Amino acid sequence: MDEEGPRTGPERREAALRRELWRVRNSASFRLGHHVIEAFRRPWRLLVLPFSLPVVMWGIGMELLGRRPRPMSDSMIQLRGGPARCVVLFPTNGVGFGHFTRMYALARRLRKQDPDLEIVFFTTQPTLHLPYAEGFPTYHLAGPKRMQGMDADAWNAMCQEMLTLVLETHRPQSFVFDGAFPYRGMLDALATIDVPQKVWVRRGMFRKGTSVPVDAIGRFDLIVHPGDAVPHAASEVEHGVEELHVPPMLLIDPEEMWARETARRRLGVPQNAR
Repeated sequence: MDEEGPRTGPERREAALRRELWRVRNSASFRLGHHVIEAFRRPWRLLVLPFSLPVVMWGIGMELLGRRPRPMSDSMIQLRGGPARCVVLFPTNGVGFGHFTRMYALARRLRKQDPDLEIVFFTTQPTLHLPYAEGFPTYHLAGPKRMQGMDADAWNAMCQEMLTLVLETHRPQSFVFDGAFPYRGMLDALATIDVPQKVWVRRGMFRKGTSVPVDAIGRFDLIVHPGDAVPHAASEVEHGVEELHVPPMLLIDPEEMWARETARRRLGVPQNAR
């Protein structure tokens, strides 16, 4: 994006086509096919093809397993203009409501501290009425398990496109992701959009043999580990990203809590119950 203002429709379309071209050129099928075609274009390469092709396949396999970083985009979009202060929160749809509750709690406290801060939700969680009721702009992308007949690559491409449009539109200074596993589409969007601060809120620590891609951790500037009722063991993976350990992130402040007698009466629990 240049300094003259937001992108026009044709410019957005061109950017989307560039991202699609980047995805195609970095797909496993294209890279394998390109390697074979180049061998036929230069016949001397056919002699080493039985050896070079397995090497290429091994490299792609390591990328798919998250053991090696994937190729980066060749065009990082610098965002300018937009609100003076904006943050995009991305809670995933986990087993329960933990990811969403933490980001909802964070959004409420950020608004208390800075009423002029624009707080935007982008989430796979279907509980959209909660942020809507608070007046937070909210974008919803149904999780991959909700998309029948759609494979992971197609869903991640859609995730990348939607998140890229959100980031281009709101131009946040901060992006906060709360989830156990970063989506590839999200990582690809962050690879093309230059957000100054990228934060990963992760309740657990990183274990050896983790399935998290090696390039996913380094894509963030800060990893926040909120406390829990049960202490967590120290991280077993050296990643070099700054970490911050904080107390449990609660949805409501102590002064907002009901008194014990009121809570028992509202819940129909006897006052003398233990």
